Amino acid sequence: MEKKLLTIDFGTGVAQSGIMTLDDAKEMAHDEMTYTQEHVSIYSDDGQLLAISRWYGVLPTEDDDVLETFDDYGFYAEWTDM
Repeated sequence: MEKKLLTIDFGTGVAQSGIMTLDDAKEMAHDEMTYTQEHVSIYSDDGQLLAISRWYGVLPTEDDDVLETFDDYGFYAEWTDM
């Protein structure tokens, strides 16, 4: 996979940019996810949305594709590529 300038947006005004693959960006974002109640998005250098992990403020069900949970407060869903 090609390395490009990507930006991880945590939805809180905090973002990280760097030269990386989309998979690397997903891994980095997952490692740094915190309880913010905001979606986490990855953008290309021209502002195109490449992937999103949506926040759900409920407990996951067995049908949900869960990336990360935060106790009883909610969860981030697996990445959706755009």
